[in-house]
Amino acid sequence: MILFFAEGECDSDAFVKHCYAHFADIMNAAGCNYPYDVEIVRECGEKPRFDKGGAHFSLSHSHGVLMLGISRTEIGVDVEKIRPVNLDKFGFLGAKTEEDFFRKWTEKESWLKYTGAGLKDFRRPIAEDAHFEHFEAFEGYDACVCAEPQDVRAYLIDLDQVEGREGKDKN
Repeated sequence: MILFFAEGECDSDAFVKHCYAHFADIMNAAGCNYPYDVEIVRECGEKPRFDKGGAHFSLSHSHGVLMLGISRTEIGVDVEKIRPVNLDKFGFLGAKTEEDFFRKWTEKESWLKYTGAGLKDFRRPIAEDAHFEHFEAFEGYDACVCAEPQDVRAYLIDLDQVEGREGKDKN
């Protein structure tokens, strides 16, 4: 699994395609066979996916930070800026501090993205066998991945290198 992080604003599709090219380079150098010319497919009620090649992806952004995970297996990612929150309003999460709240929140959102369930199932319990990895990619943020246990590589992307980055996010 490869994680890509960036600071700033960028069109979501441009960021995903830019990072996918890096993913394909890395994986193909390791003897895999991923195509370079993929398109992003969006269908109502379904997770976004690539049209071919078998790689899975998940994208998240929060307060000027982007996180993208690309994997050979299903994946869900979430990144959140740790900020003041009314813990009583979200008492069902059982968080004691803001840091604890965002740790639990990113686990929940990454799991929902992993399963493809969406926010409609937010109060549904997380499966006991769910596997999470947490990262502090940027100070003051919690980043979480839900995926099968596997090696993780992470890269910081310079958004100035992303073709078509000027547009606003489509998501």
